[in-house]
Amino acid sequence: MEERPSTFPTLTGITCDSRKICPGYAFVAISGFNKDGNKYINDAIKRGASIVFTDQNIKTKKDIPIIKVKDARTFLGKLAAKFYNYPSNKLNLIGVTGTNGKTTTTHLLYHLLNYRLERDKKNSIYENQQAGLIGTVKVDTGEKIIPGRLTTPDPENLQKHLSEMVKNKLKFTCMEVSSHGIKLKRIEGCIFAVKVGTNISTDHFDLHPDMSEYILTKKRFLQENEGSLVLINKDDPVLNSWGTIAKNQFNYGIRAPAEIEAKNIKHHNNKVCFTYFLGSPIYTNNGKKVLPCQFNVRMNLPGEHNIYNALVAITIGLYYGLSPEIIKDFFLNFKGIWRRFELIYKGKYTIIDDCAHNPGSYEAVFKAISRIEYKRLFIVNSLRGNRGNKINKKNAETISSYLQYFNNYLLYTTNCSDVVKEIDLVKKEEEICFLKTLDKYQVKYTHLQELRSALIKVTEQIDKGDLLLLLGPHAMDKAGKMILNMLNSKYHLHPLSSK
Repeated sequence: MEERPSTFPTLTGITCDSRKICPGYAFVAISGFNKDGNKYINDAIKRGASIVFTDQNIKTKKDIPIIKVKDARTFLGKLAAKFYNYPSNKLNLIGVTGTNGKTTTTHLLYHLLNYRLERDKKNSIYENQQAGLIGTVKVDTGEKIIPGRLTTPDPENLQKHLSEMVKNKLKFTCMEVSSHGIKLKRIEGCIFAVKVGTNISTDHFDLHPDMSEYILTKKRFLQENEGSLVLINKDDPVLNSWGTIAKNQFNYGIRAPAEIEAKNIKHHNNKVCFTYFLGSPIYTNNGKKVLPCQFNVRMNLPGEHNIYNALVAITIGLYYGLSPEIIKDFFLNFKGIWRRFELIYKGKYTIIDDCAHNPGSYEAVFKAISRIEYKRLFIVNSLRGNRGNKINKKNAETISSYLQYFNNYLLYTTNCSDVVKEIDLVKKEEEICFLKTLDKYQVKYTHLQELRSALIKVTEQIDKGDLLLLLGPHAMDKAGKMILNMLNSKYHLHPLSSK
């Protein structure tokens, strides 16, 4: 910990939001992007703060300690960890970072590490839950499930979630680590048992001034370790260019030779088969050894990107003592993850829903559908609101580069103005930039303001053998349910055909 007064008051809570202050709380004043917490110090004191920490020279007439620290963001993370008695030290905290694959990989691990529980429940054998989850979609503390708000939560909520997992006797936490979480120091005070680097591509120009800083942010997380197992995707050009950055680093891949590989890959529509290969022993932190091995895996997760995600999940499963038999059984039965190339309808036609929101995720989707048979391709794509012109231009360029290989397609672009939250509203300049880029590459499209209007256009045309892709970030979260309701009203879809 940094500077602290000789008479440190007993704290009842910690926050950097003055509106959340209750009597006995510590208030950490942070200079944010839109608001400066130092301007709310007096408000925090009025609400009952017993101590204030700041990295500015602040004076007040109020009779409570105001302590200057070196960096308020760093201090907040460490103070929150201390307040909750360092919960990450009592868990196997698995942190996954990268531009894409964080959600799928953490969900695969979460379900895999809990799979013995899920399988035993079917046989009426009770066993405690093993793994919790923190990420974009949800937080599962072992007692309650909370919808995700930030990919990596702020320090006070993050440490609280981890503390609840300890209280609920979980052994593992599968956590998405975003570049926001690293740069804004939300993960300060956390000790990671395993770290994963999935890939690096263009994203988050709203936070990082350039790609160089974005890359260095990711690298800093992966190379700062206390003996953690570090898994790096060797097929990713950026990650591979770093070479060895951690003492206990293992590389995985499909193309380049690596300690962990997928071989004999076979794709068939929505299924993939491959041979998992571990070429070097991995020593665990308790002195045990995972011996080199290989075994065949069959899974219902299409696309090359999911093979990379599976390699990570399998390796960490082995690292924590799961047998190849359990792992193979899990992948054979696992059906997929919400909005991650999710097959939401398979019948007269096929509907796939994916949270594509940057060039890398669009590339993964288009590569995956190239192996699926269909007559016509329908795409409903949401623009990325409130993220700037640069990322919308890059997304439009990626879509354009792939659509040149698809002749029989119908592209509907939308601002989702009827369902989008205020924080994700598409600005006029973002819309102009996205559509001008499509025009530049002579892409055929129809642009509609409302998501509902775009979906109605699809229901009027989609027919037997067609494929519909629902693509886009959070603005598209309701699209799957909306289209299924529309088609059910029109065609009375058989309920067993949809998930």
